[in-house]
Amino acid sequence: MPLVRYDSHDHVATITMDRASVHNALNNALCTELRQAWQRFRDSDDRVAVLASVEEAYFCVGADVKDLPANMWHAVPGLGVELDKPVIAATSGWVVGGGFVLVQMADLCIASETTRFVYPEVKIGTTGGGVSSVLARMPHKIAMEFLLVGEELPAERAYQIGFVNRVVPKGEHVAAAQAMAAKIAGHAPLVVQGLKKLARDAMPKGPLETVAEVRRVLDGIRDSEDLKEGVNAFREKRKPEFRGK
Repeated sequence: MPLVRYDSHDHVATITMDRASVHNALNNALCTELRQAWQRFRDSDDRVAVLASVEEAYFCVGADVKDLPANMWHAVPGLGVELDKPVIAATSGWVVGGGFVLVQMADLCIASETTRFVYPEVKIGTTGGGVSSVLARMPHKIAMEFLLVGEELPAERAYQIGFVNRVVPKGEHVAAAQAMAAKIAGHAPLVVQGLKKLARDAMPKGPLETVAEVRRVLDGIRDSEDLKEGVNAFREKRKPEFRGK
């Protein structure tokens, strides 16, 4: 069964994580399907995406310690797949570690009153570094407390510091996010995309964002037909026929 559902309605894509048995722990398979969903969104006629969870009590518990993903950044909107179209995170329950990074890189966030953000890497003894971009999305002192103390950040507090756009009653977060997405989808697409791109370029970038930009270029070359053709031509001692693919 698929771990990610993609539903499209009136130019709004709802991308739903559905690995409920382990509270959407990010393993290789889930990360791959999330990346494919972002690629589908990028190439589709959909204008706004809502990222949600099939569960109410958990949005995502972060990396799966029993199946650590090799390229978790591939699953993150704007990192694994460059997007000029806006993404709204719809959260409820626990948003932990890598799940927080997914929300961090979304453009907006609608949170159920049950939402609890936590980034526990200091308590575990490891870090992937992706959370460093939170310094561009929260006031410095609050972000450092969140990272270094490792205690939970409730939805209301996240709203007060500007990390969350709206806090809604339990169970209403997805519908509220879809309603906001519908408003955005009804506006001029070129302007929406242009404003997102300008805002993204104006925002300070964390180290992982800079690396991701380079990796997207290099991965495209590594996986290209031209590379295969160049290697084969070298072995066969002939002139390669590159096609730019």
